[in-house]
Amino acid sequence: MNNERIQEGTNLMASKAPFTLCRVKNKERYSYYVMYRDPNTQKRLTKKSIDRLKNKLNLGYEMVTRREEATIIAQRALDEGIIFNSTKKLTFNKFLLDFYNLDKSEYFKRKLMLDSHSVSPDYIATRCNLIKNHVLPLIETDYELSRINLDKLESIQTQLVQKEKLSSTTINQIMGSISLALEFAKKKNYILQSTATKVDSIKAKGKTRGILTQEETAELMRYLRGLSNRRIYLSCYLSLVTGMRSGEIRALNTKNIKDGLINVDVAYANIAGFKEPKGKKSRIVPCPNELLDQLKSFALLNPYKSKEVGLVFWSARGGNVVSSHYFNTKFKESLVRSNILTDKQIEDRNISFHSLRHMANTLLRGSVDEYILRLTIGHSSEQISDIYSHIEETALKTLRSAQEKNILPLINEKD
Repeated sequence: MNNERIQEGTNLMASKAPFTLCRVKNKERYSYYVMYRDPNTQKRLTKKSIDRLKNKLNLGYEMVTRREEATIIAQRALDEGIIFNSTKKLTFNKFLLDFYNLDKSEYFKRKLMLDSHSVSPDYIATRCNLIKNHVLPLIETDYELSRINLDKLESIQTQLVQKEKLSSTTINQIMGSISLALEFAKKKNYILQSTATKVDSIKAKGKTRGILTQEETAELMRYLRGLSNRRIYLSCYLSLVTGMRSGEIRALNTKNIKDGLINVDVAYANIAGFKEPKGKKSRIVPCPNELLDQLKSFALLNPYKSKEVGLVFWSARGGNVVSSHYFNTKFKESLVRSNILTDKQIEDRNISFHSLRHMANTLLRGSVDEYILRLTIGHSSEQISDIYSHIEETALKTLRSAQEKNILPLINEKD
């Protein structure tokens, strides 16, 4: 064997990387070798054949010809304890949990460093909960990340479908979340570049968001007016007349109310807290003065004024922002208690608090220019530019007129 060294590999990280690759010319071809650094003495050990390490790792018998593959095998041999008899191995479960843990995730930390608005902490938390609740129970606790393959991923997907608890859309989100994590694992050389990380998506069976009829809406508002709980009445009133989202209503402050208008420039999310609205653009929405007066009066009733000064929909449990499920829960409860709909009808028709936003959009459409409607409701499109806060007065008058004609009669209908 001619042991003449042809090429010295570059270190993987810093001056004291855990190993260095080299390529050695044998009689018939070049072969890759690795020299590891002893973690205790920092001295380099004698070189080891990458081909033999590949055999020990049960990765096949083909000769390694690419530096990229040699690097991965060298790292894997180190991770799996072949070199220093370490028992520490990275499991698939731990890898997924760490990836979707903002405090530990190298991927998301870097992403947010490059663009602080690129991803919401609530998005990360939601994906983490999906992984915890639906994926981890399907994976053996000692299943190593290095063993992941397409068969395993397809098995996870199949089990999720067979449980019949999640929608196709949610399952696709879960599998996409796993795929994103595994692509990062490739980048970090935790798994081979040739590892398949994606499974075919399930064809989603879209479920249209249901809305109430005008008769049901009028009946609901009559019922809510008689309740002592003003939060649910005012929140439904506000969503129905302006199309504001739940997170925007949760964050509403009296400082954003002025001259018959609401400046929607903030929303509230459980993890991120107060943040920009969806689409990262503020907008102006006209609102009946009668409702605005009620909103400001309700804000003054907050006994915990030191918490969030001016917060309109303060929580009775401490004065802070109401919980994320509050409006939807109370909305559905009211539909059932008023005998307007049953729980089954609500589920079958896909009715939720968000339906009021769609109701607003439906009732205003036809009476308002589509472009202005999209600006007001807050739908984004390629044509919409940064003029949310500069709608002309004529457009605002048109919107007010449409609200008074198409929506207010449903809210103010007498018993």
